[in-house]
Amino acid sequence: MTKIPEHETWFNTGVMLLENKKYPEAQDNFQKAINIEPKFIPAWVYKGISLEKLQQYEEAIECYSQAIQINPDVADLWYNKGATYCMMKRYRDALTCFDKVLELEPDHALAKTTRALVIAKPPMIEIPANKPDKDGNKEGSNSEEVEISIPKYREWNIELGRFSEKEMEE
Repeated sequence: MTKIPEHETWFNTGVMLLENKKYPEAQDNFQKAINIEPKFIPAWVYKGISLEKLQQYEEAIECYSQAIQINPDVADLWYNKGATYCMMKRYRDALTCFDKVLELEPDHALAKTTRALVIAKPPMIEIPANKPDKDGNKEGSNSEEVEISIPKYREWNIELGRFSEKEMEE
């Protein structure tokens, strides 16, 4: 019988906790895995995801940056970082990340789509202030910022041994 390395045990426990929406506990387990094996990229990725769930986006960016330092040639690390920048409305930083994804994997469909959404995002939609329409009805005054929704992110698939898409849960 093969013994599972200790860092993988902490990681697997963290994944279970993340799936059960116990984000702080999951984060602690991923950190324990990192403490044992600092170059274990999946732990950095999942720690980033758990931080995103807690809306701690700056800390999530740091996790993705650490993973990128370990291996800058993994396109999905750059994608996750870019998607997090989108959540922070830091679109220029997001575009830099998506450009890097496409440099590494020119056919990365999710990065192409998300990049296009960022570029196409109108900064503000103006609705006329209390001007009567042709029937004499008055419209409200409103300025509404349009947000970009990133429907998926990439995470490490343990069974497949690679990244795969996963639906975002609110």
